[in-house]
Amino acid sequence: METRVVTLDIGEITIDTVTLPDVGPNQVLVKTHQASVCGSERYHYRGIGVRPQDEARGRPDERAHRLGTGCTKHAYPIGPLGHEGGGTILEVGSAVKEYWGGGKVSVGDRVGSLVYPTYTDYWVADIDRVQPIPEGVSFEVGCLYEALTCAAWAAIHMGVKLGDTVAVNGAGFAGNVMLQGALKSGASQVIAIDVVDGKLDLAKALGAHATINAREDDPIQAVNDLTGGEGVDVAVEAVGGTGIGLVQALGMVAHNGILALYGDNYAPVPEFCFHRFHEDGLEVRNLNAMHYTKLQAIENAREAYRAVQRGVFDIEILLEHSDRYRLDEIADVFAREAESLDTQRSIKTLIIP
Repeated sequence: METRVVTLDIGEITIDTVTLPDVGPNQVLVKTHQASVCGSERYHYRGIGVRPQDEARGRPDERAHRLGTGCTKHAYPIGPLGHEGGGTILEVGSAVKEYWGGGKVSVGDRVGSLVYPTYTDYWVADIDRVQPIPEGVSFEVGCLYEALTCAAWAAIHMGVKLGDTVAVNGAGFAGNVMLQGALKSGASQVIAIDVVDGKLDLAKALGAHATINAREDDPIQAVNDLTGGEGVDVAVEAVGGTGIGLVQALGMVAHNGILALYGDNYAPVPEFCFHRFHEDGLEVRNLNAMHYTKLQAIENAREAYRAVQRGVFDIEILLEHSDRYRLDEIADVFAREAESLDTQRSIKTLIIP
């Protein structure tokens, strides 16, 4: 069986056709239903990546694989690409009985992916790299599996308590999920910060008490004005990439507050001072559901999707503000979104085979 796969280089997306390997005893064959673009891929497309000296150690199994290839994780070209997506199981390996975390595996199951590649027509994956979409969750929402797992788990664990004030830097997909989590957790004031009015309008519709366009106003000063100079109890960083969200969150957080760090920041942050971490007794929460052992990551995913299944988050409104494209359009999609990275309005760009 042949399938298309996508490779990313700086300013370039390539689609190739490859032959799938045979399904091994511990693997499944999945037909892709939907994939989606991660913000990290947009940064990598623009050449914003991790310097070799800044590479994470990673899990032992991942580290051994990288050392064996003699290159870093973020070396270009990157691919096959696409780590957000889901589809339908077409074939089950002879030794596969249950999903990691439990549940019988059957042909016809709808699953979400925890690994590359999903910008494809079909993919073969080890059974520990897919999870069943829970009953009652739509296929479209279930195909957001990795992305929604990360955002929902962060919303659960970012530390908001009754009466807290919260600033969410970055009102994209994850930011608006975390904003909903803050409101459901009893925050008395939730402030959304972004540079796109459409995303701020959506945050307002979801219940944000105030919005700040960081292109028009100094977001740190604006938050300080809204909080009487105290800052917020929880400052969320959901921008990633260049570190601007880190600087903003640190400038907004109150004494003894929480820095809730969600985005993956690749570029070094110039003149970043750690004095306030010590003197203000700040708590730092790294909200990275997938960067644990394989089993812990799966448990985190299941915890997050229990909340999704129970209707804690309005995901459908996020999908209503998301653009959809065919897989053969993906090169144009990346080129267009890279041109307007700071202003593009799509909450989650969806890729359909």
